[in-house]
Amino acid sequence: MEADKEEMLRQRQLTVIGKVLAGYAHSMRDRLATIRESDGCLGDLLGQAGHGTEEDRGRFGEILSTIERQVKVLDRKSEFLSRLAQRMGTGLCTFDPGEIVEEAVTLSSRSAHLREVFLRPEVAETLPDLYGDPVRVHFLVLILINDMLERTGRSGKIIVRAGSVEKSVLIEIEGSGTLEAVAPPPEEGNQYWSIGQQVVADLGGRLQTTAIGRDKNRTSMILPIKQVPSTSEM
Repeated sequence: MEADKEEMLRQRQLTVIGKVLAGYAHSMRDRLATIRESDGCLGDLLGQAGHGTEEDRGRFGEILSTIERQVKVLDRKSEFLSRLAQRMGTGLCTFDPGEIVEEAVTLSSRSAHLREVFLRPEVAETLPDLYGDPVRVHFLVLILINDMLERTGRSGKIIVRAGSVEKSVLIEIEGSGTLEAVAPPPEEGNQYWSIGQQVVADLGGRLQTTAIGRDKNRTSMILPIKQVPSTSEM
């Protein structure tokens, strides 16, 4: 298949996937709203005098608080899933790299939980927007997080940072803990590493890994801040 047709097919696939994800996220948020409304009604009912003992009301109050916390977590995840869906098939545009890091960490949280690895983001309060394909960057961050999860032992820790440095945005995935010796570094044997390098190179940046001591590795993505090209340049 010709390169331009392959790219056209890819964009069409992403658009369709985006529509599916958007519908799923919307449906999830509708149901969460119903659960939250029911939770509030039950709270009002328990607050009325004469319904159970003080001990019962306290116990049920804790249950309702737990439901509310879980609803907030799921609502945030569905929001991130909706953002990802909206970007699908959009092509080149300006995007917030901090949002992408937060979304990637949130969407990777279950994998980290299953591997018993602590995973959290550290995103600067303000970051400059980047111009490029946000879906490719998003998928690359997800791939790099997953790669670090596979190479980090249980009870390890992964921090995903996003900050600005010298007219560039720096995204780092740092894993510490007992790294599994059987897993090679990403540039050795990882079929996605060369693709990731190309994605970053297309943005004018670079991708690199660094070993820090015996039990800590860091993958860094440096993306230069670019202005939106004028009509004549596009």
